[in-house]
Amino acid sequence: MLILLDRRVSHLNKTNKNTEVTHTRNSDSTEIKLPTLSLPTFSGVIDEWLTFSDLFQAAVTNNQNLTGAQKLQYLKGVLKGDAQKIVQSLPITDGNFQIAWDLLKERYFHKREILSSLMKKLMNISPITCESHAQILKLVDSTKECVRLLETLDLKVEGTADIILMFIIQFKLDSTTRGWWERSLDSEKIPSLSELLQFLSNHARSLMTEGYGVKRNISNKKVTLVASGFQLHCSYCQNNHNLNKCDAFQNLSVQKRVNFVKSNNICFNCLTQFHRKSACKSTNKCRKCGKSHHTLLHFMTPSEPNSSIPRDANNSVLSASAQVFHPVMSDATNTDTDTALVNVYDSFGGTQLCRVLLDTGSQACLITNSCLERLGLPRKRAHVRISCLGASDTRTNGILEIKFTPHFTSNISFVTSVYVVNKIVGQLPHFSLDSSWSEPFSDLKLADPTFFKSSPIDILIGVNIALPMLKGQSLSLGDTKPFAVRSDLGWIVAGNVPSEEMFSSIAVNSIQVVTEDLVSNFWKLDSVPEASLLTSEERACEDHFIKTHVRNEDGRYVVRLPFHSPPSKLGDSRESAIRRFNSLEHSLIKKPAIYSQYRDFMQEYLTLGHMELVPKHDYAIREAYYLPHHAVLRDSSTTTKLRVVFDASAKSTTGHSLNDLLMVGPRVQRDVYPILLSFRTFQIAVCADLEKMFRQIKISSEDTNWQRILWR
Repeated sequence: MLILLDRRVSHLNKTNKNTEVTHTRNSDSTEIKLPTLSLPTFSGVIDEWLTFSDLFQAAVTNNQNLTGAQKLQYLKGVLKGDAQKIVQSLPITDGNFQIAWDLLKERYFHKREILSSLMKKLMNISPITCESHAQILKLVDSTKECVRLLETLDLKVEGTADIILMFIIQFKLDSTTRGWWERSLDSEKIPSLSELLQFLSNHARSLMTEGYGVKRNISNKKVTLVASGFQLHCSYCQNNHNLNKCDAFQNLSVQKRVNFVKSNNICFNCLTQFHRKSACKSTNKCRKCGKSHHTLLHFMTPSEPNSSIPRDANNSVLSASAQVFHPVMSDATNTDTDTALVNVYDSFGGTQLCRVLLDTGSQACLITNSCLERLGLPRKRAHVRISCLGASDTRTNGILEIKFTPHFTSNISFVTSVYVVNKIVGQLPHFSLDSSWSEPFSDLKLADPTFFKSSPIDILIGVNIALPMLKGQSLSLGDTKPFAVRSDLGWIVAGNVPSEEMFSSIAVNSIQVVTEDLVSNFWKLDSVPEASLLTSEERACEDHFIKTHVRNEDGRYVVRLPFHSPPSKLGDSRESAIRRFNSLEHSLIKKPAIYSQYRDFMQEYLTLGHMELVPKHDYAIREAYYLPHHAVLRDSSTTTKLRVVFDASAKSTTGHSLNDLLMVGPRVQRDVYPILLSFRTFQIAVCADLEKMFRQIKISSEDTNWQRILWR
């Protein structure tokens, strides 16, 4: 009997164990099955080897359940291009997998080449062009990727290397973001790369939240507001809008607005409750006094006029858009003009971003001197006069042909002739608008995504080019509000924006060839030129030369720079010169032939003694000016196809350039008219060219620090 009971108990125990196992398996079988991961591919790009090697070894090489033949089969399946050719002749056997892997490693695992590729990738990271969270995050992600790959090579980013990388990334920031970065630093502490990346991540996060999650879509001339994230909340009336848009808040007196802001811990600058004024990152200022508080909190002082009318000391501004100002006592508007961003081809074949104004009232196209210097394009002489409403006529400085494309594509291009002038117009719009004006157009491909920011104009596009660009389709936000017009350059935003500024402007344009001056110049060919009187500055410049020049032992003239203001007014110019040099070097690397000519030109300068290396003990001298430089190509030249131009008009941190502080002396060359008359005098005329004539005049060693350049 006991034996039978023991058998029954044993049978029941086995049944229970089997039941537990069955339940366990059933429980395991209900777990979610993850998708199968695909193996990485490798085509022979050397900077992709580290990533491929780590992933393949983790998935295949270290898998103990696979034979060598199976591993080799997997390896051949993921190799492409040149990498595939290395192992394609190996039979699939257990022993050949390690041989194949060693062949690949020998070909592609070169630390020096991988490091060179990584550093090139780091240097080629696109700079930030505007304060955009997308561009900032792209810069942060690209930098972190390079740092991680460096650490994979057992190269720790620390010490001096960390500081160098930090400054490389810092130079790629736009001016606004860099300003926030500088203000966040301790004056004595040298920041690290990780601190910079952390700051940029936080700054990008704050830029993402500035829009408060509101997205506006435009469809068939209707504006539809779609809320995402959270609803806007007015702290005064509790409705769904910002405080600065609240009609009830705006109806209060200024004193009551200030009291409400103080009592509710609201930022005085941007009128939000998320932070205090000391931590506010908004760059907007009061549009009435320019101080760091919101315009709605501005107190009108007794001495302030009721309307603000901008006045210019010289009303005849050199401008193809002469402005006539008049006060508006109510419903003032800021006229947003037809601006666009375009990529203009420079002398190196690359493109540079320029801001253009489309003006159907202008008979010709214009470009500023500063923009032309940046592009490095050659110009031709042109006798044309700009005629402006209520302003004195102004002559052009030449003419040239430019080619440009929309900023978002290179599939369509335009070619036009432009006249060179010193300045086209002041900044447009006259003052920066709230960025919220761009939100209704967020789904459109805008010709100028920064149309609401007050910025200078580089190029004016006249009626012959501007009018055919317009396609006729438009989207309106309603009466007295901006509208968008479709064009080949993208959607152009135009129209009036309600503003508290008390002025508006009218632009009238006309360009006219001065034929009467040409006739007058013709008759002057037969007249004897009169000696021109020197201006006070020209006389002072000649007196300076007479008093300061000497002749050295070789008989060469040694002269001093004719400063009319103390050179101490020049600020730091080295940093700006470094940025322009890095950009120049990046462009030249892509054009080996031009790069070779550029190096030969600079080497000739050194060989002939026309420039010399700065002594090491003078590196730290702060009283120095650095000249940026670029190349100008002249295919018609018989001596020098490529010429390096040194830019003494580049502004330092104080806003002054070297040219700004130098006197302009009298013209020492003969006029063209007496030269033409000389051809009548004799039967045979001989022309000669003195090569490198101006370089034979030496600059005194006391002034050479004001003419430094950067080169390597």
